[in-house]
Amino acid sequence: YGHHNYPLERIEKAMAWLKLHGNEKIGIADLNAGTLALTAASLFDDISLTIAMTPSDFVWQGFMQGKKDGCKEWPIEGESTLFLQGKALANMPFRYQHPDYWRIISEESKRTGNMVARKLFDDSEAAHPITEEEFIKVENICGKLFLVGAEDDALWDTAKYIRRMEKRLAEKPHSCEVEAVVYEHGTHFCFPPTVCSRPCFPSLGLFVKSWRFSAAKEISQGV
Repeated sequence: YGHHNYPLERIEKAMAWLKLHGNEKIGIADLNAGTLALTAASLFDDISLTIAMTPSDFVWQGFMQGKKDGCKEWPIEGESTLFLQGKALANMPFRYQHPDYWRIISEESKRTGNMVARKLFDDSEAAHPITEEEFIKVENICGKLFLVGAEDDALWDTAKYIRRMEKRLAEKPHSCEVEAVVYEHGTHFCFPPTVCSRPCFPSLGLFVKSWRFSAAKEISQGV
């Protein structure tokens, strides 16, 4: 399992299938990172609704999950999370490469009580300021754009990324209607509780959140 060189042509094929079967409006939603939804919507103007939860405003370096040298996840040199027309999209390289990448995740998880490490992204951006080529061109998105995140996201600083997208949209011509919401609390899984209760998402219940994120555990105990 991994996120590397995902071909965006899959989204084009899905849209073609939907149109063939009589669908006139097409939306895309991303529950984690928002990178795929935002990038696809910025490239394909047939998408008229884009929902990005806990989004980043840039494309990441590709990574894999499994077992390698005692590590459960590692970045792939020279690969991006997204791929289009036979070419990897420009991406932010991780500050830590294999095996330091997993070492940082493990150490920070133990230190903070969270499932992964926000330090990965903070340190990566500090070491490699994101270039214009690596930013997602959200100003090209059509229709309705909805962004949602939380200040206490422990995986990455989605609140900063959302505000940066709002600033970008304020400075560049665009046609999309934007609604952005940044909650004080919400950890990383910022979507309706009804989603957590569905059989297809058994691991996303609120009781799991309280164990995977220290902030959620503190808030749930205080309610």
